[in-house]
Amino acid sequence: MFLKIKNDEKNDLMNIITTIREEMIRTGMREGLTSTNTITLSQRLDEYIARYQAIMLKELA
Repeated sequence: MFLKIKNDEKNDLMNIITTIREEMIRTGMREGLTSTNTITLSQRLDEYIARYQAIMLKELA
């Protein structure tokens, strides 16, 4: 059961990462790469990627 939760969490994080990445690209194209909204999305994306990487590192240990 523990691995199932981990896999669900990984899948959820990948879906969130993909959604934020797409939104960030659209925002960057519309408002510019240095707009506050684009930067905020980039920072949110970084946080979710870091969470995903932490899970992956735990699995390798």
